Amino acid sequence: MGLLATLKSAAGTAAVLYTVPTGRSATVNLSACNAGQADARVRVAVGTGDAPPGSGWIEFDATLASSSVLERTAIALAAGERLFVQASTADVCFNAWGIEEVA
Repeated sequence: MGLLATLKSAAGTAAVLYTVPTGRSATVNLSACNAGQADARVRVAVGTGDAPPGSGWIEFDATLASSSVLERTAIALAAGERLFVQASTADVCFNAWGIEEVA
């Protein structure tokens, strides 16, 4: 298991944290850490397009207190699937660890 991706959020903007390479599958653990002084709202989605699909949210405006961590484990992704993240402040750091395997 290794670090697959890391990203510091831009406030209010959804971004692709990680995309599974062609011919691979992945099992991913996600960590969102609020390094700011105020609470943040966090969103996480899985999809295949350029933006998070409306039906792909696995966290939606979850409150993340200052100095707190949100973790989601064992997110199973197929080739081409993307992990999208978003936070209401620019103080949230997202990290994805996991295992990629030949599909």
